[in-house]
Formats: sequence, structure tokens, C-alpha cells
Amino acid sequence: MIAQNGSTVLLAATGHIRSFIAQRMCEDGKPSSKANLAPITAKIIAYPTGSAFESDWIVLERARKVDSDLYAKLNQQNERALLVLDPLSYTWRIEDTSTLQSRKDELVIGPILTKKTARAMGEALDDVFELCRYPKELALAPNGTACAYKQMGRCPAACDGSEPMHAYQHRFTEAIQASTHGIVWWKEQLKLEIANASAAMNFEQAQHTKRELDQVEKLPLDSLGLAKQLDRLQCICITPCVRKGWAMLWRFQSDGLTSIASVQEQSDGIDMILDSLTSTQESGNQFDQIEFDQIWLDRFALIARHWMTKPTRAKRRHVTILDVRDVAQEKQSHLMICRAIADACVPVDPGHEDEEHTHIKGA
Repeated sequence: MIAQNGSTVLLAATGHIRSFIAQRMCEDGKPSSKANLAPITAKIIAYPTGSAFESDWIVLERARKVDSDLYAKLNQQNERALLVLDPLSYTWRIEDTSTLQSRKDELVIGPILTKKTARAMGEALDDVFELCRYPKELALAPNGTACAYKQMGRCPAACDGSEPMHAYQHRFTEAIQASTHGIVWWKEQLKLEIANASAAMNFEQAQHTKRELDQVEKLPLDSLGLAKQLDRLQCICITPCVRKGWAMLWRFQSDGLTSIASVQEQSDGIDMILDSLTSTQESGNQFDQIEFDQIWLDRFALIARHWMTKPTRAKRRHVTILDVRDVAQEKQSHLMICRAIADACVPVDPGHEDEEHTHIKGA
């Protein structure tokens, strides 16, 4: 809703636009506690969308340009935690999508649902790879002071020189590899190590690795299952289309969200489209490193919120978001995407009927 002077009166996403406008303009004959916007509204612009995902994207992009207060509110709602690994200081820290400050050489892991679960992942790295829990002492190596973890046999203590620094650096590199590939990959690697150690009859090593696996198994998959190295992220998004019985295919990468095509379940040329979506690993320039400017992080946070939303039992989930790095390695990648297209071809998104994001200036 736009005022005579061109300023934004209201920016909103709603499931029933006609009734919504009638209510906010007080034309439905029903009493309302909300302000009557008719006297200050000169023009209304509407964007039909096929899903809450698409609506939220449009609201975010418009709010960034015309409504800074709403933009800040949405970013706070979408905020997700991140784990940052510093290969120069050999330490990790917790950040989030709203305040991330990182150098190009640091590795950012995400999305993570909360800072609490991000810290749990960092602490699991500490336990499995015997990393230093006191970075200030590590920075003084070999003249730092060892902590109680050395006495408990849970840290070789590079800080006080008990361990060569290059050995600690090697373990930190292994921790980076485990976290940047995601905890599902990490679990599979540990299971493979256990199987190899058992086959070689090295049961002591197998038991040690089993204890490490037990630590990783405690991590909540619903909060951490999507967390990987973020600077080379590409996502495929499959959403319902405004056109009934059709789905929209989108790609999210360094330059934001781009629509690729609208398709039906049996559309001609769909195999060619799917090949282009999953051919990332054969084309080296498609994994260009992402610069973590704030606009990209804000967009990513919205993607992550929808990506991490649990499907309910009451209805089918109509929006599917897939990491291209996973799909490109999956033998059944076309089947996965086709199944998502079939889900998205449902013509309505009942979960968005009463959803509304609004901000009224001066009201």
C-alpha cells in the first residue's frame, strides 16, 4: 500500500488478498482494532505468489528497499547461528547471520538453528579432535599454562609445549574437514574407520573411534544436519507456482535467488533442466566463493528458515530446498527433484493462509 507521496504505508504477505485489503481499508463492514489505511493509501500493488516461500522472499526484497524497520524485524526473525573456524589461531567461535564478521581465510559453517547447538558442535570438535578449550593459552604456546583437560588425558597440551604445535595443527585441519563436510559425512567416516580397525583386528582403535562416534551421535540432526561450509553454497528450491498444477524451480547462489523454470511433473525438456541444476561439479566456475556481505547473509537466513522448517503430518510439504553439493553426488538426484516437483504441483499452500508480515509507519 503506497501513499500519495510514494512512501510505503504497509508491506504485507497474506493468503487472501481481497479480504485482507477490505479489512485494512475498513470496507468489509467488520469492526477492527487496526488502523483504517484508506485515507492515506493512494495505490495498491499486489504480487500473486505460489507459496509462503515466494511471498516471504518478495517481502524481504521490497522491505530492504522501502521499509528499513520491517527489514530489520524480518532479519531478526530469520536469524540463524553460524560456526566459524579460524585456521590461523586454530580456534572456533559462534556467530550469527545478523552480525557475522569473518576473514576470507576463515571457514563459516551453517545454517545452524541456534547458538546453543552451534556451540554443541564446536564442543564435539573439541572432544573428538582434542582441541584447546582455552584459546588465550594456546596463543602463548609453548609458554602457555595447561588446564585440567591435560590432567584428565583429554588434551595433549600444545599450549605448554607438551605437544608439538604441528601435531595440534594437523588435528585442527581434521576438525575443519569434519565440520565443513557436515555431520552426516562425519558420522559415515567414523563408521568406516571403525569397520577398518575391526577388520584389522585393532579393537582398541575401534573402541576409541566408537567413543568418538557416540559424541557425534549426540548432536541434534534437525538443528545441525544442514550445516556445511557456507562459502560455496548453492541451493535448488522447488516451490508451488501461481499457475495451478505447476512448480517453480529456483537457484540460490552468490547473487541471490533466481527463477530457472516453471514445470509440470511431465514437462517436456525436464531432464535437460535437471541436468543443468545438478551439473555443478562438472563446471568449476559454478562454485565461485561467496562474499559474506550483509545482503547475502540476510537472504540466506530467509532461505535457511524455510529450509529448516519441519514438515508437519497434517499436510504435505510443498517447498523443497536441496543443497546442490548433495544432489550432485546423489545417484537418485533426478528422482529426488522429480518427487519435489510432484509435491510442489499442489496448487495451494494452506500453511500460508493467515500468515502476515506487516509494519505500519506512524500507526
